[in-house]
Amino acid sequence: MRRLPIFFVLDVSESMIGAQLALLEEGVSRIVASLRRDPSALETVHISVIAFAGKANVISPLIDVISFYPPRLPIGGGTSLGAALDVLMNEIDQKVVKQTSTVQGDWKPIVFLLTDGQPTDNPNKAIAKWNREYASKASIVAITLGNGADTSILKKLTPSVLIYEGSGDDDFRKFVDWISNSVKTQSQKADAGRGSDGIDLSKAGDKLSLIETDQPSLTAPYAVVLTGRCQTKKQPYLIKYSRTAPVLKSLEKYADEIQYNLEGCFPITEDYFDWSSSNDTQEIDVSTLIGNPGCPYCGNISAFAVCGFCEKLMCINDLGKAICPWCNNENNFVSGDGDFSVRRGEG
Repeated sequence: MRRLPIFFVLDVSESMIGAQLALLEEGVSRIVASLRRDPSALETVHISVIAFAGKANVISPLIDVISFYPPRLPIGGGTSLGAALDVLMNEIDQKVVKQTSTVQGDWKPIVFLLTDGQPTDNPNKAIAKWNREYASKASIVAITLGNGADTSILKKLTPSVLIYEGSGDDDFRKFVDWISNSVKTQSQKADAGRGSDGIDLSKAGDKLSLIETDQPSLTAPYAVVLTGRCQTKKQPYLIKYSRTAPVLKSLEKYADEIQYNLEGCFPITEDYFDWSSSNDTQEIDVSTLIGNPGCPYCGNISAFAVCGFCEKLMCINDLGKAICPWCNNENNFVSGDGDFSVRRGEG
């Protein structure tokens, strides 16, 4: 039986922390559960998952839906789209069976690329290679989760660029069901020997719309994410703020009106740093950040104290002396006026 390879290329950058990452994990599980109930999908569909943040890697090699186990998605700093495409192209080369005079190859692979932000690397070389060597071999649908992605970059990769503008769990599940049904349709065609002819975007639903023209890049990120460590347990966490001002694409004179509300403070594991790029030089004025979370590990009243030596974030319970869990230097915290900047993640 000829296989129908399905690749999910998933953005797991730090801006996805919280509800979005949880929904993405649930979405992969929901898709697989749905495909397991379809006889054609059981016969033909093989799934692979590639994750990308500051770095990219295969977290689920190409395998049939019965044997596929939905992975835990990592989280990292950065959005390396170029690296993700390089990994994808390598997987197609290594795992997709090519048609020869003696071998019946796999059906044309389908790629679902989901991202919520703008690339932090330069993906142009990888995009050019895709268009030159792979665009005729595979179908790719790029889906932006919200309006924070750079669709002008995505449209260089594929004309099939959709924006998902749903809100809440029900909308996301309907979106995931559309992906499942699209894969089922293609698997049924493959099972009948008619092959895969790409995803029908006309049935995407009211929460998904096709991007017809390039959208300009935003002047301000839609989310700000900061990395800290618990003073007591030494474990890392992410503080996420979401933009509350209107989307400003060209009126720079209104930039001072942009503020970010606290969304949450989330515990993470040390592999966050394995998935992150080394570029942490961007800064954000703390006066634009509304809300000061407590530590998710020890319950200290503030997770937003800046070490005077390494300038990284830590948690404290009161003013006075505290040892930085990053650099082990002793700080003497006093009350400040909030007029300073802190290093933020790339998103």
